[in-house]
Amino acid sequence: MGHPRKPDQARTTLNGLDFMRYVTYGDNGQTVSLNYDYEAIQWMHRNIPGSPVVAEAHSGNPYRSIGNRISMYTGLPSIVGWDWHQRQQRATTPGWLVASRVNDVSLLYNTEDIQLAQELLEKYNVGYVYVGQLETVYYSPAGLYKFDQMAAEGLLEEVYRNRGTSIYQVIR
Repeated sequence: MGHPRKPDQARTTLNGLDFMRYVTYGDNGQTVSLNYDYEAIQWMHRNIPGSPVVAEAHSGNPYRSIGNRISMYTGLPSIVGWDWHQRQQRATTPGWLVASRVNDVSLLYNTEDIQLAQELLEKYNVGYVYVGQLETVYYSPAGLYKFDQMAAEGLLEEVYRNRGTSIYQVIR
C-alpha cells in the first residue's frame, strides 16, 4: 500500500470504489462530486443483468480523467474505451475506427436530433444511457435534454435518478 499524502484523512480499504464516496473531481473548470456516480454504480451492480452496452462520457486524456468510469467500475462495455488504450491494443485496427467511435459519443450526447440519437444507440446496440455530472461538464444542455424528451416519447425509460445522475434504458 502506498503512503497517503494526508495520513490523517486517508481511509484504508481494499474496495477500489470507496474513494468515490468522498472525492470531488475538477474538469473543464467545474467540480464533479463522485458520490453520485458511486451510488449509481452500486444500483447498476444490483439491477442491470447481463452485459448491455452503456453510453457514457468519453474524455480526451485518459490518465487525468474519470471518463469511462462507469465501464471501469461496472465491467459493462461502452461505445469506446480509453482512446489510446484502444489504439495501442488494436494496433492493426485503423485509427479512424476508434476516432469515429469517439466522435459518435460526442454526437450522441450533443445532438438535439432525436432520430440521429436513436440511430447511434442502435448502431452500437446501447442498452443504457448514463447522464451524470461529468456528462453535464462535457456536453451541451440541449443535447442532454433530448434524453428526457426521448423518455417522454417512450423511446427511453429513466430507470434510475439521484441528485447528480440519471440512467435511461433504451426501449426496443
